Amino acid sequence: MTIYDCIIVGAGYSGLAAAKSLREAGKDVLILEARDRVGGRVRTKHYPDGRYEDHGAAFLGVQQDQMYALAREFNIHTFDVPTEGKSVLRYAGKPFRYSGLIPPLPYLSVLDAALSVNRFEAMAEKIDLEEPWKSPNAEYLDSMTLEEWLQRQTWTKAAKDLFRVTADLLWGTSTSQLSLLHCLWFSKAGVNLTVLGSVKDGGQERLIEGGAQSIANEIHRILGKLVHLGEPVIGVDQREGKTVAVETTKATYQARHVIFAVPPPLVLKVDFEPPLPVQKTHLLQRMPMGATYKVILTYPKAFWHEEGLNGEILSLEGFLAYGLDVSPEDRSRGVFMAFVVGAKAYRFAEMDEKTQKATILKEFVECFGEDAAMPKHMTVHTMMDEQWSSGCPVAGMPPGALTTLGTWLRKPIGRVHWAGTELATVWSGYMEGAVRSGQRAAQEVLEAMKLGGLDE
Repeated sequence: MTIYDCIIVGAGYSGLAAAKSLREAGKDVLILEARDRVGGRVRTKHYPDGRYEDHGAAFLGVQQDQMYALAREFNIHTFDVPTEGKSVLRYAGKPFRYSGLIPPLPYLSVLDAALSVNRFEAMAEKIDLEEPWKSPNAEYLDSMTLEEWLQRQTWTKAAKDLFRVTADLLWGTSTSQLSLLHCLWFSKAGVNLTVLGSVKDGGQERLIEGGAQSIANEIHRILGKLVHLGEPVIGVDQREGKTVAVETTKATYQARHVIFAVPPPLVLKVDFEPPLPVQKTHLLQRMPMGATYKVILTYPKAFWHEEGLNGEILSLEGFLAYGLDVSPEDRSRGVFMAFVVGAKAYRFAEMDEKTQKATILKEFVECFGEDAAMPKHMTVHTMMDEQWSSGCPVAGMPPGALTTLGTWLRKPIGRVHWAGTELATVWSGYMEGAVRSGQRAAQEVLEAMKLGGLDE
């Protein structure tokens, strides 16, 4: 029987990056992926007419060096999301058009929001990215929710609503369910809250030509038969000592090391022998996936540009929380991507698809006018319905989890190592974080093999 140097569970960007790094170091690897495709929470659907839609992660941002390096390596073009023109804020039952970063809210609300963001970012600067539980006042910060902090720090409804919609978009989880420490850490990992929420010079600055899965497909191409699709892992047995047995629905494989690179809740579906330490399982139980829907509307052209709009919508009411122009660079068609997130995503899930589409179209028309009423194509998608995702964009953490159990996030357990965008200390929650986390786990395996350790 073949004994691999490392088996990687999951062929998302994290798992693919780990496998690529190990192969380049001359190691024998195997990737086991439950889905019928690579990419994980990055999924690009292609249609016969040449169009494509990103149903998962889509954007590249500033300081995302590893993703841009991969794009250059595989000669994949990236291009800017449009920012010329005015954005639209939907609030108090009306759409307001504006330029720049400051939405057209009452002066006191704008001042309140700006001061709150400044306070939040100043607090985040003090967080230890590698070990946030060791940050100053960590236990205090981890004892409260983001909503509790918001109630203490802001005094206007609009400022509170801006923070809430931002949290819904970043985590797919309401402010009342998120640890303040976790939010501060996550924000610093993505430079700061302003960058995370921005298009120009921000986290949503560029798109990948051909869709965000293109780079993953290229890594798959070079790895070839080392990637097994449609093969869920159901068991991991470390009792032998010198190797690990990895059982799937089709076969059992042996490896010296294993890297898990899957959404945190999915690890709990695997039977481990010996069982995972209770600290690890309790941590995973405290990392639920977010709730997000994407609604993608395609038009013959990006008509909003003719109205002097850039295609960005921020809504503090209704179901459509945020939207962006994601049209191809050649503007051969107009494509708008809308997000329904957080608690509203659960209410949205109760609707049938016809009602979902009608609801978003109505709100889109309120922002962009009657030209928005008749899209050529309209897709509603959520990864909450996908068995091997269970939600999107990322797993959040409630109060107490980081300071009590955070040391178990990346700690190897025997020969089993951990990767995934949630475990990245730079750009956690993004494709960049996934790649960096996979590279880190691969280096961990290489160091363990070099030092001998359990392989002796």
